[in-house]
Amino acid sequence: MESPARKEKIMNKRDRQTLARLGGFTFLVVIFLIRSKFNNPYVFLGLLIFGTAFVVALIESLIPVKSSTRKRQSPQKKISESKKGIKTATGKYGVRSDHVILQTPLEHLSGLEFEQLVYLYLKSTGWQPIKTPEAKDGGVDIVVTNKADGLKIAVQVKHYYRSKSQVTVKDIRELDSAKKNHGCIGTWFITSGTFTNAALVEADMRKMRTSDITYVETKILPWRERQARKHQKSHS
Repeated sequence: MESPARKEKIMNKRDRQTLARLGGFTFLVVIFLIRSKFNNPYVFLGLLIFGTAFVVALIESLIPVKSSTRKRQSPQKKISESKKGIKTATGKYGVRSDHVILQTPLEHLSGLEFEQLVYLYLKSTGWQPIKTPEAKDGGVDIVVTNKADGLKIAVQVKHYYRSKSQVTVKDIRELDSAKKNHGCIGTWFITSGTFTNAALVEADMRKMRTSDITYVETKILPWRERQARKHQKSHS
């Protein structure tokens, strides 16, 4: 085991720079005090400038700096974190697989997972749903096409289950404004929570279909339970 007397003195970079500057300043003062010893002023100035710089550099080179303990994030980890929250049905990037979503209580689903649940429900009940890209949805999460008449409807999904948050007038207006960006004629707002009274009035004025927690509990959840049982039977 190495004795304490033989260990190198380790300090951080800032302290080493401070010590080096102090040494340079001390050298500068000493040279200035003995300036009368120099007959040639150029020698004095050269020693004053270059000697001070040499002392500073020498001190910095002799004293080791404490290495940083900060860990660099691997490129792979950065990529995986940047993809969190991207909408997908494959179970990647923060959204669990469909069969897990079908078996998970509503209160334990994330916003994107509830959106996936709504997507699966609409798909199984005769609609032709298409999920919009996360960064370009403009307030539209799903676009559904009615098989009967081919009309496209812009759907927005809000997961407000057991939350104090409600769908507001602003949310209604944003969805109605965004529908044209996706070539939709109608609009449909689905939430696991509730709407404010003003939001319901606004939606009625804009002929927007609204579905709250009652719709989720009477339509989507019973369907989900049936799908979960089917999945269990097929794998038993």
